[in-house]
Amino acid sequence: METVKLTPMSSAIATSLEFLVRELGDPQTRIYERLYRQHPEVQSLFVLDADGGVRGSMLQTTLETILDYASKGRLDLVSLGAWRSHHLAYEVDAELFTRFFVIIRDCAKDSLGSDWSTEMETAWQDLLVQVRASEAA
Repeated sequence: METVKLTPMSSAIATSLEFLVRELGDPQTRIYERLYRQHPEVQSLFVLDADGGVRGSMLQTTLETILDYASKGRLDLVSLGAWRSHHLAYEVDAELFTRFFVIIRDCAKDSLGSDWSTEMETAWQDLLVQVRASEAA
């Protein structure tokens, strides 16, 4: 079993997500409410997702991608590219795809309020820069 050594960056991202879950329990509802508020056009993509399973799976995959990045300091560009390509079939462009990561960060930031740290901001900014850069990959 591989031991993951937490860096300040990975610790900051993991801590922000822990606070998000601690404050909201399951953050799925809050995250998707924000997504629909900012991009109402995507709500129709989930019309058949009556039990929230698709949304839950999408959120889980995104969180796993974020935590994987935090532990390794780099994105799995192959998986991220495949996932982004899959979303093109639903007319979700690269910018909107990346926006989901921003929404998760913003929900975590809101949950922490004044406890949001400079380290968290820096770690998330680095992640978002890399996600945006992967759009061209």
